[in-house]
Amino acid sequence: MERTNGGPLKALIYDFDDTLVESERFNDALFSDLLRTEYGIDLSREEQDLLYGFSWTGVFSWLGAHRGLAAPRAAVWARFMAAKRRFFERTPLRLATGIHRMLSLPIPHAIVSGSTREEVRLMMAGVSLSPEMFRFILCDEDCAAGKPDPQGYLMALERLEVTPQDAVVFEDSPAGIEAARRAGIPVAFVAELASRDSGAEADMRFPSFVEAWESLHLRVAAP
Repeated sequence: MERTNGGPLKALIYDFDDTLVESERFNDALFSDLLRTEYGIDLSREEQDLLYGFSWTGVFSWLGAHRGLAAPRAAVWARFMAAKRRFFERTPLRLATGIHRMLSLPIPHAIVSGSTREEVRLMMAGVSLSPEMFRFILCDEDCAAGKPDPQGYLMALERLEVTPQDAVVFEDSPAGIEAARRAGIPVAFVAELASRDSGAEADMRFPSFVEAWESLHLRVAAP
């Protein structure tokens, strides 16, 4: 499925969790368990789906407003990251198939994630994905407004010095797809690692980055 104008590509922008690295189902389980056992907040499946793809700033704001979470974010976060580090010491992460082929394309690549820089660095190290392969990585700390707000993607366009039509965003969540759309950037859903199927909301849908490369590499602008 493709509904883009097919013009030259000058940059590629990636979400991180469940796009480059399989992680959201672990985040869901670890964070939901922490909220339930330590703070007495039992998130329903519907609430987890609502928060899927939000930045952590957005998640904590929602929990404070709708579920009465009063504990300081720093305290909750320290407990969560301790649990996450213990978990990943014994659980290998899965890297998206074909991503190194995508990253070999001779245009700038960037990440826009609602995760914190601490998390992204932890998980990139776990899958031996070098930050040096990306022009820059924008995380929760860099954006006052998280997805579905387009701020992160608009910042990326400005730093990449490209127009929305010059780029493609790879996303997995409704919030992320909406953010890319509001920034005016064509958006592709890559199904391989996604814990939920949001492909119908995107402009393009690919089983993995192997097929994404096959579809898009001829559109890459000459260096």
